Amino acid sequence: MKNLLALPVLLVSTLAFADEADLTQLVWLTGHWTGDAFGGTSEEIWSPPNNNLMMGMYRHYKDDGSINFYEFMLIDATGLKLKHFNSDMTGWETKDEYLTFKFESQETNRIVFRGLTFEKTSDDTMDISLKMKQGEAFHTEIFHMTRVPE
Repeated sequence: MKNLLALPVLLVSTLAFADEADLTQLVWLTGHWTGDAFGGTSEEIWSPPNNNLMMGMYRHYKDDGSINFYEFMLIDATGLKLKHFNSDMTGWETKDEYLTFKFESQETNRIVFRGLTFEKTSDDTMDISLKMKQGEAFHTEIFHMTRVPE
């Protein structure tokens, strides 16, 4: 009996402290999302997990409706990789560079990367928390996203 009680604790510990993300648990992220951030409108689209990879695209609109910037994103078992582009598609990072957010932890409705968290708050809403450095201080930008109906 003692060994049977230890099994659920071991399984929960393994899931909570895994070294790599299991993207099959991120099916809820798949789809088209829109929300607010950076004083404008954010739009994000995520493909379904395939081979433990997810591809995402992001664009930000200014208040006047013009494009501010784009992002291309890839989530794999180790984290999230991201490249920025201006509205004319010129890159912010050099050809071989990208930003990396290392995988830290995962729950059923939440995935945490170093500096970036996606959290499902209902079937059709999620919050994205992005830690950013502004000068010497850190700031967390919160994106309140809503699923766009198909």
